[in-house]
Amino acid sequence: MHSDPRGRFSQLFIRLTEPIVFGRRPITLTVIALVTLLMAWQAAHLRLDAGFDKQLPKNHPYIQIFQKYQSQFGGANTVLFALVQKEGQGDIYEPRYLETLRGLTKAVFFTPGVDRPRVSSIFTPDVRYLETVEDGFQGGNVIPAEYAPTPEMMKQVRSNVSKAGIIGRLVANDQRGAMVFSELLESDPVTGQRLDTIAVAHKIEAVRQQFLSPTRYDLKLRQAQGAHAAGETMASVYTDPRGLWFSWRDHEFKLPGEEAPLKLKGHALTVEAVPNPDYNPNVDIHIAGFAKVVGDIADATLEVVSFFGLTLFLTWLVLWWYTGSAKVALLPLGCGLLAVVWELGILHMAGYGLDPFAILVPFLVLAISVSHGIQITSFWLLEIASKGCSSFEASRNTYKRLVIPGITALLTNVVGFGTILLIPVGIVREMAINAMFGLVAVIVCKKILLPCLLSYVKIPDPERFRQHQQRRDAMFLPLWRALSAITERPVAIVVLLAGAAAWAGAEYISRDLKYGELHAGVPELKPDSRYNRDSEAIVRNFAIGVDVIKVIAETKANGCIDYDTMAEIDRFSWHMKGIPGVQSTISLIQAEKSVFQAFNEGNPKFYTLPRDSDGLVLAGQQFPTSSGLLNADCSAIPMFIFTRDHKAETIDSVVAGVNRFIAAQKPDSAVKLRMATGNVGVMAATNDTVRESDKKVLLWLYVCIAACVWLSFRSFAGLVCVLLPLAAVSVLTYAVMVFLDIGVTVSTLPVAAFAAGIGVDYGIYIFSVLEECVMERRMRLREAYVETLNQTGKAVIVTALALAASVCTWLLSGLQFQINMGILLTIMFLANAVAAVLLLPAFAAFLLRRAPAPMVPAAGVSAP
Repeated sequence: MHSDPRGRFSQLFIRLTEPIVFGRRPITLTVIALVTLLMAWQAAHLRLDAGFDKQLPKNHPYIQIFQKYQSQFGGANTVLFALVQKEGQGDIYEPRYLETLRGLTKAVFFTPGVDRPRVSSIFTPDVRYLETVEDGFQGGNVIPAEYAPTPEMMKQVRSNVSKAGIIGRLVANDQRGAMVFSELLESDPVTGQRLDTIAVAHKIEAVRQQFLSPTRYDLKLRQAQGAHAAGETMASVYTDPRGLWFSWRDHEFKLPGEEAPLKLKGHALTVEAVPNPDYNPNVDIHIAGFAKVVGDIADATLEVVSFFGLTLFLTWLVLWWYTGSAKVALLPLGCGLLAVVWELGILHMAGYGLDPFAILVPFLVLAISVSHGIQITSFWLLEIASKGCSSFEASRNTYKRLVIPGITALLTNVVGFGTILLIPVGIVREMAINAMFGLVAVIVCKKILLPCLLSYVKIPDPERFRQHQQRRDAMFLPLWRALSAITERPVAIVVLLAGAAAWAGAEYISRDLKYGELHAGVPELKPDSRYNRDSEAIVRNFAIGVDVIKVIAETKANGCIDYDTMAEIDRFSWHMKGIPGVQSTISLIQAEKSVFQAFNEGNPKFYTLPRDSDGLVLAGQQFPTSSGLLNADCSAIPMFIFTRDHKAETIDSVVAGVNRFIAAQKPDSAVKLRMATGNVGVMAATNDTVRESDKKVLLWLYVCIAACVWLSFRSFAGLVCVLLPLAAVSVLTYAVMVFLDIGVTVSTLPVAAFAAGIGVDYGIYIFSVLEECVMERRMRLREAYVETLNQTGKAVIVTALALAASVCTWLLSGLQFQINMGILLTIMFLANAVAAVLLLPAFAAFLLRRAPAPMVPAAGVSAP
């Protein structure tokens, strides 16, 4: 496809499509309206859809180990509940605290989606102690089955905790708090469908409120419903459910003994506020885990929607100023909004949901749509102001001139976004597919619908409208003339040298770019968010935290009764304790050492591994496979390595430490260390995947864009003028990420590709007009560039300003990753426009030549 509308293919395409768009406008608009209604109906059924498995780079070796041992040693989707006494309330050994802990353990155990066998606290039977007595050994549950809130029992529990060796793990270092550890299932055991992570997150928060809310709200029937009598309590919640839509919203109740859930409208219920018997004002509950992160992000989507509305309003104001008509300004904006509706509708039709981590893709679709809409509207305004065309004539001329460059730019976007599919992470691929759906919608809504709507615009005072366009163009003209000096070779050399210096400086700075998260908390949320404060509190009070990498020691069957095997794992444990970033380690070896010490009257010198198999059998038989410390035949033993945080440098340090030990092992070692499970293992795999994919994606992105640009212009000049400014901005973006301490993660990796997709539009539109002015109209390059800026350059600058102004609002967001993406997109929108306006003509000064004038036959000589 050639972006020059005078090419043979272009002329054929226009001859075929123009009658469809303008010849039967009512039919065209009716069809688009009907499809829009369908898409709106589909979009209305779109739901937020988050899943832990979508975050996994499934082809990575670490993830293969993760999946291999997930059923035996648990996954990485853990949720920790830390119940901590407030300052001045003493330690955990008092009846009210322990009653709350028992209630919390029970509430977590019965939370839908929790893997019940993996719920652990000092109240669960898998947490035991062992001690040496005169007659041998005795042991039992840390909390005895006959537990009663008596002073004697409090002393016994304190003693059992110290004997169990769980301080720092299930009991806080200062014994002012205790942990309830849980893991989530990957699929619903009843339906078999993937677990609804957002719904589980809300249930997790409800567990917290059950013990922190002084009021309980009982939802009771107003009137009898089948077998349920009036006044029957259908459910109890701990936050007031009565809101604006409570009476009209469906409320679902899953009642014991009933297969199908009961759905009732809010007006069929009464809400009774009663004192909460589980409320404990002396404690706080800290929660950490992937599901809670997703839930907090999903809860912030309402804020994201408000930013979407603010984006629309600010963009409309800019367009109003630019067009001089509030009504005309609504058309490109309205078509952009319809493109978003189409995108969401197609997404639902294709069987996808909207992942909270991809919630910003609709903003991207709106940005691309507005970019093309401003170009179309700008050319339409030019036709009216300069040529005095009617709305219909101006729309038809605009369509003929811009439909080919516009579709070329959009197809280039599609190909560019398609390169993101090379990243083998489910959520990233889903974002790419989502964006490509949006581009299909933009082609229809901008290239067909917008010109069609513009043809119906009635301008009440054409002369006044024309004068506004002329005043605006006159205001820009001095700037255009000044910028046109770049096409003079001496100035172009200075501009290109400055650009090369900036590129080199950005390249140098970007060497310090980090892959992974650079902050201790979850980067998707602000540092002072409730989740990040909870996570910090858990790390501060316990020797473990939510950040753990599990290295699997694979060996022969019954390897745990072979001393050489166990000694090798023990050496690995000591090695990892000295690695920077490691907070603590737990494994079967440490547990067996404690047992062996107990068998030797608690003598500290016997805190070691027995050297004979019988001793290892004696020490190891205390730990069943349900403990998670070994598998059924003891051929796999996990090492739990708890890290201080999940920063990129911490993960790199831990992984490097494991690899150093592996490299130092003897070739015939019976122990093969395999990485990795646990959430830090998943992060390590993700960081590796992002690091490997980053350059590859950028390479293929530019190869694909280059191919599209070459097919569009069929010239080396077009390739250089469009591609090099775009590449310079990508390098600049990486330097900005280093400066702002933003790492390359799953969230930020697609930004470069997305922004390049928008930036290439600027170059294609500018070069297509510049090439036409020089090659077809045979204008001098400087005059041609003034004309280009007047036709399409002003639209590029206004587009960049409108998009930058809209994404700047993201800096007010409560989501840190939205703030980061807002910063990056703002810089890239502006930088791409500046690079296109400054560097493109500088390259053109050396690469673009006027076509030779046609030969005029001499007098009396017939032309051939």
